Amino acid sequence: MKKKVLAVTAVALLAQCAISLEAKAARMPEGEKTNVKAPNMSAVSGRVTNEQGEALPGVVVRCGNVNVQTDINGEFHLNVNEGDKLTFSYIGYYTTTKDVDNKDINVVMKEDSHALGEVIVTTQKKKQSSLEIPVAVSAVTGSVMEKLNLHQLDDVAQFTPGVQIQLQSPNNPGYVIRGVTSDDGEAYSQPRVSVFMDGVSTSRSRASAVELFDLERMEVAKGPQGTLFGRGAEIGGISIIRHKPVDNLSGELSMNYGSYNQRQVSGFINTPIIKGKLANRFAFDYDARDGFIKNEAGGRLNGKNALAFRNSTQWWANDDTSIRLVLDYQHDDYPGTSFHSINPMYGNSDPNSTANLEAGKKLGIKRNVGGALLNIDHNINHRWSFNSITGFRAFNSKERFDADGTYLPLLLCQEKGKGTQFSQEFRFNYDDKNRFSGFVGASYFYENSSQDINAKANLQYLYPAFIQKSVKASLSSQIDNVKGLLAQMLPAAYQPMVDAALAKLMSKWFPEKPTVDANGKLVPQTATPNIYGDLKTALGAVGMDLDQVLAGMGDNGRTIQATLQGISAKPLDTAYTEQGKNYGTNQAVELYADGTLKLTKNLNFTLGVRGTYENQETGYSSSTVPSMFGAVLYHPTENGAKVMAKDSYWSWVGRAALNYMIGRNNIYASLSRGRRPGVLYFNNDPKDFETLKPEIIYSYEAGVKGSLLQGRLNYDLCVYYYDWYNYQTSVFNATTSKYEYDDAGRAHSLGIEASISYSPCRYLNLFGNWSYIEGKFNNKDDNGNKQRFAGNRFRLTPKNSFAVGFDLNVPTGKKASIYFRPTYSWKSKVFFEESNEPELTQGAFGLLNFTAGYRMQPGKVYYEIGAFGKNVLDEKYVVDAGNSGRQIGFPTYVGGTRSVVGVMFKIGF
Repeated sequence: MKKKVLAVTAVALLAQCAISLEAKAARMPEGEKTNVKAPNMSAVSGRVTNEQGEALPGVVVRCGNVNVQTDINGEFHLNVNEGDKLTFSYIGYYTTTKDVDNKDINVVMKEDSHALGEVIVTTQKKKQSSLEIPVAVSAVTGSVMEKLNLHQLDDVAQFTPGVQIQLQSPNNPGYVIRGVTSDDGEAYSQPRVSVFMDGVSTSRSRASAVELFDLERMEVAKGPQGTLFGRGAEIGGISIIRHKPVDNLSGELSMNYGSYNQRQVSGFINTPIIKGKLANRFAFDYDARDGFIKNEAGGRLNGKNALAFRNSTQWWANDDTSIRLVLDYQHDDYPGTSFHSINPMYGNSDPNSTANLEAGKKLGIKRNVGGALLNIDHNINHRWSFNSITGFRAFNSKERFDADGTYLPLLLCQEKGKGTQFSQEFRFNYDDKNRFSGFVGASYFYENSSQDINAKANLQYLYPAFIQKSVKASLSSQIDNVKGLLAQMLPAAYQPMVDAALAKLMSKWFPEKPTVDANGKLVPQTATPNIYGDLKTALGAVGMDLDQVLAGMGDNGRTIQATLQGISAKPLDTAYTEQGKNYGTNQAVELYADGTLKLTKNLNFTLGVRGTYENQETGYSSSTVPSMFGAVLYHPTENGAKVMAKDSYWSWVGRAALNYMIGRNNIYASLSRGRRPGVLYFNNDPKDFETLKPEIIYSYEAGVKGSLLQGRLNYDLCVYYYDWYNYQTSVFNATTSKYEYDDAGRAHSLGIEASISYSPCRYLNLFGNWSYIEGKFNNKDDNGNKQRFAGNRFRLTPKNSFAVGFDLNVPTGKKASIYFRPTYSWKSKVFFEESNEPELTQGAFGLLNFTAGYRMQPGKVYYEIGAFGKNVLDEKYVVDAGNSGRQIGFPTYVGGTRSVVGVMFKIGF
């Protein structure tokens, strides 16, 4: 409570100080004058676009003391005198001056690569500079992605402070924003991070990892952003904005080839169909690479093969209305993931070395993901606008993987995931161009998904490697009962002999180390030990009958007898299988409103709230026929039928923020409430149903960001503190050998983020970022009890991370230049589990990347030839540890990307 009071007090003090500054500041002249036509003036109009032909709304067009701004279509109207000059200025672009020589003036603005720190974003549902909004948002433009050769989500994350994206495979992405991970693949799981493409959610884990090509930009809004991005944005939102069709003919083709047979071809063609009315844009990307890891059983592992394409059609119905239809599809056909067992007894534990995984070339991932988007934008009048986003997404995936990471046939899994979703959003935006702007809206979301897993094991290997340990643990108490009864029945002189005999038998049945051959390979065990027969023989040697002894124990004795007979001298199956399927259906209706009020000329107050009603259904089914040891992973449901559970919630999230603008510098403070929906699940057992309360987070944040030295220096600095209630996490239970969702109670996170971009001269841009995160579980819960993970750090969260680089672009003539763009990113130690086990960690490491080349544009056609390198120093590191193999006592490592160096060529017009 004290922290909340302090945060509110800080916001109030900021408001008071800002108003005082405002009162003392000299009044500035009005920035926008009414452009009244005088008798000797004439009207001119025009359109402003970028080099790709995309309209630039909000460009300031200045003539003397008068200025206007371009509308949503990049168009402007202005009254001028003969001989006047027009000046066009826009964030991130070079200022352009144009003589008034006719009534129609079309201007193409060139991007200013030195203004990388200031980007136009739509985080608050309208176009704004990233420096103006009271939100910690990092934006990377499509042109920067191309310059730095960033084609995957984890590549872009390196240049986004406080963000880590883990791509074990396209089927298993992990999103970490400010220390909190969202990576659960089950159908019933709920995201913490929302991933959007053009306003349509793609947050379901199996469908969220997409190829990045032909993009305008990628925005990452950090902190609780439920007001802006909906129910899944408890800790942030990732928004991918793709290029829209434009009203001019253009196209591009780029090709890369590098080590490990890396090959990539991507491009687009933009075609006006009806000038000024209808245009189409088709873009595609093919990215493939052989695996980094050789599999001795056949094939290679940790490779890539992805094909994606997208078609966008834009119709400008009139000056106020535009409609866009986007269809996209991606097909992945990856080789298998190289899991390496941590235990060196069963193979090489080095995750970057040769593997020996059963199924060979049959391991791999096949995934299809795609959808459709219909977007309608309509200007109702000069204050009101309307937006509709209709989205449909679908995915299906099939992954086959060797979960144990050894040469042994212990656990071969096949996962089939599929899902569909539909969403509809209606939003009204208001801007009085003076004191107030905001939006109100409503949305509906529906998804239905499932995850079906088939696990196969050869019990002749799994028994000595894993199962016998649990059999020993369960039988020990029963043997002790028999031993206790014998102590009562036999003379004391016999007791040492009985103890020695039973100890010898236990060692025979359950040896400390499994039997291996001359080459150190595990010898299969074709049958279980004859425990019942051996006991019967041992007791017979002292004149006793085991059956009579057990009969004297009553019901307990009969249970022991049935157990011993049931597992003694039984053949072990070479193809034992278990199957389990989980289901999830989510529906949500949301109402939201958000607005910004100018308290003074430079001081703004923002308030937003979103209310949600959601209905969740979860289910589980399993057709497993248990072995003599019972089910290991997936416990059967009656006749394989589905068991179901459901619940519904009302909830709300919100934010309040103050920001004060001093020129192009923004001082802000915010308070927000985030929420992750509750979880309903059957933990692979119809008798093990659990519910977790919704996770609640309160965020307190303050920062300053801005632009100095005429845009040559851009900076961003913020400090935040998060306070969690009912922190949801996934925990491995060594007793049950299952991962279980758990309410870990209270947690907190304190962090600092900084980024900077500086251009000392026109040809050089220096940039870098740094993040510090102290994210831990509290020592005690709300009731004063010590928590399970007291003091432990959050998983996948480096305490410190940074990235630095520079962009050197030197002209070699009027129409050509050479460039060199090296970058280096580094992160400190991370834990892969909340339990912070030392063997499941990755130490500090850094990656060096670069692009270099020559670009020329002698006419309308431009050419580029160059080279690229990723992980140039071939740093060896781990991207994941633990994984599914841990459930059978074989936790595994997955190695990271190795060094890839190659050449590239690009042509466009």
